[in-house]
Amino acid sequence: MMKTMHENVTNDALWQEILHFPIGGESADWTATPPTQGLSFSQRLARENDWSIQHARHCIDEYRRFLYLAATAGHSVTPSDAVDQVWHQHLVYTENYWVDLCQEILPSPLHHGPTKGGSQERVRYQDQYEQTLASYERAFGRAPVEIWPPTEERFAQSIASLRIDRRKFWLIPKPNLTGKSLQGSHLAIAGLAATPFAALFPFNLDGPTFLALYGAAIVIGFVYLLVWFHISNGWSSNPSALPKVGWGQLSILAGGKKRLLQTTLVALQKRGIVQCDQHGFTILDRGALQAQHDDDPVAASAMKVTTDYLVSSNAPQSFQRLLVAIHSTATNAESQMRESGLLRSSEQRKRFHVGALGLAGILLVVGGLRCMQGIQNDRPIGFLVLEMVIATVGFVVAFHMAGRERLTSLGKSVQERSQRSYPETGLKSAHQSDGGDVDELPCLACWGPAVAAYVLTDASELFANDMLYGEEMQAAQKASNSTGWIDWSSGDGGSSFDFSGGGGDAGCGGGCGGCGGCGG
Repeated sequence: MMKTMHENVTNDALWQEILHFPIGGESADWTATPPTQGLSFSQRLARENDWSIQHARHCIDEYRRFLYLAATAGHSVTPSDAVDQVWHQHLVYTENYWVDLCQEILPSPLHHGPTKGGSQERVRYQDQYEQTLASYERAFGRAPVEIWPPTEERFAQSIASLRIDRRKFWLIPKPNLTGKSLQGSHLAIAGLAATPFAALFPFNLDGPTFLALYGAAIVIGFVYLLVWFHISNGWSSNPSALPKVGWGQLSILAGGKKRLLQTTLVALQKRGIVQCDQHGFTILDRGALQAQHDDDPVAASAMKVTTDYLVSSNAPQSFQRLLVAIHSTATNAESQMRESGLLRSSEQRKRFHVGALGLAGILLVVGGLRCMQGIQNDRPIGFLVLEMVIATVGFVVAFHMAGRERLTSLGKSVQERSQRSYPETGLKSAHQSDGGDVDELPCLACWGPAVAAYVLTDASELFANDMLYGEEMQAAQKASNSTGWIDWSSGDGGSSFDFSGGGGDAGCGGGCGGCGGCGG
């Protein structure tokens, strides 16, 4: 963190000068009377770092040793985090540091050089710190570990440190638990479910009391997870303040990347740009590419990437290959939608999983130990085992809920509004009456294969239907053969489509519709 200084000086004399130098203008004699007005250097240091005055003065003494090593060690030196805090504050006392210390005491100016970041810099400063500890030991003996910790702890400390405004935040220390796997602020909050056990040692309670408290802890834990999930999910949204989305974003909301490509290919086919046969998708009219405009940036980007890929390949491409080509565009769109609050982030899911694991671990460990106690004392444990089973099932469901849910409350509200605006029944009615004013693309984005047959109606489009929705419709046909009907669920929005009778066309329109029943 600094430049090496090489000067031929009498070390003992230099040390005596540093030892008696008034850092920040404060006397080096700690027994001297402190200033009557204002904060002394050590008092300010203690206040800024939440240290005791004794610890602050101890750190200042170690800072003096650091100054001596910087001038005499013959190599670049790196301070501990505590000594670095003293150094930072001393730099603020500019005249005392740059004039009185660097010009009058030290052989040359001592500059503070912060790390540039990266693994190489980290390794370099770790090596410098170990060299500094070795030089310290040769000059002054073993360094005190409370101020000069081992290398691994010193650099972990600097990464974890943050400047906190205590007017805005409460500082609650973590429990001193062993094992780095238990790190995370949410685990401390999750432990609130076990509060009854902190007040009353559970293994000294009678059976009914323990069962009541254990059941209460399970309920508290589930309520905590439910509230946490809804808070992180954004609660409910004001319908009047919902953002407007195009069919590109709507496709991602309803069915993810696959739905986006499906709707994109239908849009290109409807506009006469792309065609499909038994070999795959190809460009039909290259001249029409430049004339296309779309207000939806996600849709416009998806169409451009798809057509660019088809033009460059100059050969029929399968749906799966196009899905790979559109992956980056869809990923960027999903990232933007996460930032706008429409999609849940992986970090939200991770925090929820960690909290649920911590809470489940506390409850199940306590319950398991109580079971062992009951077995040892020949007491019944059936009801306790039942409570543990209920807790386990509940936490598994919570895990599944957090992992399956893609949409935030805002995203769900936007999707539900779109489904009301573009109902599948409206598209069916328009198709059957050969009229109506229904925008097909948003409807297709909302409902997917449930309305595909009503969007792709021409005989020439049957291959596209096979390519786009073949797997989904075959699965629907198989399910309809066994149940008589199918509920098309997007996994996010709850759409439904009734396939009646269990026949072979799966509701795809006249026995064809892309389910592999005709083939031309």
